[in-house]
Amino acid sequence: MSTDTFRLRYIAKSVAGVPKDLVQSAVSHVTAIKPTVFIFNCTWVCDAKCEMCNNWKWGNRKEDITLEQLDTVMNSDFWNQVENLNISGGEPTTRLDLPEMVELFHRRLPRMRKIGINTTGLTPARAIPMLTRIVDFCGEKNLLISIRVSIDGVGDMHDQVRNVKRGFDKASQTIEAMQALAARSPHFQFGIASTIFSKNLDDAKNIHAWAKSKGLDLVFNMLRFTDNMLHNRDLEAEIGFKSREEKFMRDFFLDRVAEESVFSGQSFMYLHYADMIANGYHRTMPCPFQRQGLLLNPNGDLFFCENSEKLGNVLETPAAELYFGKTQLDGREKLKRETCPTCLSPCQVNVGAMKQVVPYVQFLRRAYKVKHDPSRHLDTLPKPVR
Repeated sequence: MSTDTFRLRYIAKSVAGVPKDLVQSAVSHVTAIKPTVFIFNCTWVCDAKCEMCNNWKWGNRKEDITLEQLDTVMNSDFWNQVENLNISGGEPTTRLDLPEMVELFHRRLPRMRKIGINTTGLTPARAIPMLTRIVDFCGEKNLLISIRVSIDGVGDMHDQVRNVKRGFDKASQTIEAMQALAARSPHFQFGIASTIFSKNLDDAKNIHAWAKSKGLDLVFNMLRFTDNMLHNRDLEAEIGFKSREEKFMRDFFLDRVAEESVFSGQSFMYLHYADMIANGYHRTMPCPFQRQGLLLNPNGDLFFCENSEKLGNVLETPAAELYFGKTQLDGREKLKRETCPTCLSPCQVNVGAMKQVVPYVQFLRRAYKVKHDPSRHLDTLPKPVR
């Protein structure tokens, strides 16, 4: 299946929800509304030891929320507005109950439009049958699903970043199987994702060329530092971006805008990255987590987003009480004032834009200009989001 076809199917589902989105967006400026986007880090256990992420150091299967506990947490109408779910980690496929978990979410999230899963693909014997079962289930339920395998270099570079022997070869096996599955599954979008930082910066163009030669949809992510998601704040001084990396990445992302469709989430994210590098890291993009998002970690700790303070633990207190609590909502307002203006996170930025129609139309106009003439980028920079 072509990526463009998948995008059209997703946009069609999103367009059908525009009237509701407009109402919710207006209401969210007046009072707190239920979450519509949800990230679940289902485990910190991982089969890689990445140099830009410390999640693998926190892996403890005994602390992972069980399927039974998760079902109890999700058995509430608090979750009935969630439309976009992303399952990440750690490595999700280290959880042998991952297919059952997806089935649980389908049962408990009646408005879910799309589910995304991030995987290292480093254990193909386990990952391929598990992910195939999930994709087939989603097809039966008319649910869109996107899966991405992480590739952070070609050949040895990937192995060095992930600290896994023959990691590139192992991930390639998973990639080939998922490509074949996507070819026969119209509801399934498959691609790879690459996190760029100082170590693999010079391999970014090689990754791009390799993915293009394989016909793979590719998303580049700019490394950010967040303990709620990556446990990597302590790595910022060592591997954070310096001026050389920033210049390279701004040009690199503008090149990606030029080749991507302006309707793609990738184009939206790449322009966002280029903007923040150019303007001193002042965010220009809307974010659904400011008003309608949640992040749940493996031990039950709940957050508004990857940069918020912990709201509490869903194994001790119902999620609705934590989300709508006055102290927590006051904390979210403080977060919006102090952290959001410089936040680099790309999480669901395309969803955030599509739920705010005017900013999205403005983006489309900008992206069209920059796509056809990247030299106009600085002239088109919008004012930072407040």
